[in-house]
Amino acid sequence: MLMNNHIFTAFSDPNRRRMLDILKHGKRTAGDLSSSFDISGSAVSQHLKVLLQARLVGVEKRKNSRIYYLRKEGFEDLQQYLGQFWDDHLTVLKQLAEAEEREKEQ
Repeated sequence: MLMNNHIFTAFSDPNRRRMLDILKHGKRTAGDLSSSFDISGSAVSQHLKVLLQARLVGVEKRKNSRIYYLRKEGFEDLQQYLGQFWDDHLTVLKQLAEAEEREKEQ
């Protein structure tokens, strides 16, 4: 599976992870988000741009406001990507447990 590398860039910054945490509680304007940080409004905008590129957030334009929200699809892509590693790990654990059971039976 090909992975959108922008997702890893998005998660690499603590401010962006915090923005995602805020947005999981509902939609917010850029101004609302800015008030939660000790960084400039332009820095918040740059972080939002990275999150948009990663497809983790979406934006709605209403009158003079831009309202940001989490995009479920972006997280599903990430979950699917990470799941392939988890599934492999579970398969190995299952094989080890089965081998251990066979050894006990002997």
